[in-house]
Amino acid sequence: MSADIITFRPATLSQAEAARRRAMLLHPSNFNPSSAPAGDTAKKAEELAGRFDTLYKEFLARGLSVNEARTEVARTAAQEIWDGLASQLRRHRAAGQQLDANVLAVALASIQCMTRALPRRLEDLDHAVRTVNTARRRLQYNGGLLHRLHPHRNPVFQDAEVTLQSLEVFLAHPQHQAA
Repeated sequence: MSADIITFRPATLSQAEAARRRAMLLHPSNFNPSSAPAGDTAKKAEELAGRFDTLYKEFLARGLSVNEARTEVARTAAQEIWDGLASQLRRHRAAGQQLDANVLAVALASIQCMTRALPRRLEDLDHAVRTVNTARRRLQYNGGLLHRLHPHRNPVFQDAEVTLQSLEVFLAHPQHQAA
């Protein structure tokens, strides 16, 4: 940090230098999630993973293979998350709550990769797991970035993150799918 030696005040920075320093503070490498302890989130995700079992059994009953049924559960869950966030976004915009609408728009942009990538490879379970993981990490990062830029009270990021983490648990652990 530079200082004016005569007055002992910090030297004024150019706008470009100030913008560069702010950008470095917001860089992804400086991101540390400050959500609930990992053990609590993981435990909650384990508990919620069972809610996908009914849908999974329904897809198996329709004659889909095991991997195809699991990826179809992921695709369906991703579409439900997307639809829920989009309807909330429309409500907030209609009510004139622009800050909440902006939060939801960021959440939608974060999970957009899921709704596009999951329908492409119906039996590729590894691809589905990677896609859900990527969407969750994007949501987590963008939520943290948004909160650092402008603290908000909308719990949409935490709710969606827990849902995506439970979907990851469901896809990664076949013991959740009782035959």
